Amino acid sequence: MRLVPALLLVACHHGSTGRPPAPLACAEGRVGKVTVDGGTAEDVPQLAVLEGTLDDEARTERISKVSTDLLRARGYAHAAIAVDRRTGCGVELVVHVTRGPRFVLSAITFDTDDELPAATRRATIEDALGTVNAVGGAYVEDRLTRALAALRRRYQDAGWLDVSIDAPRPVYDAARGQVALTIPIHAGPRFKLGTVVARGGRRSTRAAVIDALGLRGGDWYDGRVVREAIERARREVDERIELHLQLAPGRHAIDLEAVVGEPR
Repeated sequence: MRLVPALLLVACHHGSTGRPPAPLACAEGRVGKVTVDGGTAEDVPQLAVLEGTLDDEARTERISKVSTDLLRARGYAHAAIAVDRRTGCGVELVVHVTRGPRFVLSAITFDTDDELPAATRRATIEDALGTVNAVGGAYVEDRLTRALAALRRRYQDAGWLDVSIDAPRPVYDAARGQVALTIPIHAGPRFKLGTVVARGGRRSTRAAVIDALGLRGGDWYDGRVVREAIERARREVDERIELHLQLAPGRHAIDLEAVVGEPR
């Protein structure tokens, strides 16, 4: 019996060789290479992926700022990023990363004696679901600056019209990797509602407006409550209503005048 040798056929596919794909050819006007100095691509993923894209210097600058903010949101409070541009395979970017030490926000102290609830202050300045500018999270200065502007508006809405908030004072403990914040607040006097009157229209309409507003002179001024009151009055009274607020002379009070117009 004659034996026929078996033939082993192997199908060769380009993708099964295990070799990396051939590099893209250099192209003028594109980013040919991104090199990270002082860190890794994981520190600046938004910049690392620019390799192969059209070169846009303004876009690179914007992304650098975003990458810096994200590093600071991870606790690197002094992080900095600089990008050098070189001519090579197209445009080559060298990203210099300076992370610095990592800090956790250990305490936030509001230096004030006003009566705004501490929980309201904390909730107003917290960012990113409590991971930024919150105890246990990261301290990001520029985000806190924006948050303090919102806190100032919250104070004014609660009647502290003359409030001022100083720049926060951070104290860094490099040995423990912690930073503590003190935020000085000068609330000033708190204003109350003064007179609450309605003008224009019929007497019965004015009485209906005052009843719908439900506001009483002598209560603490609350911007949210006042806005809800005027919207309620506009729903319940079928007339155009304009609201005028004015500081009461010589008193820490805000007079409220609802001007009734023609039926809608």
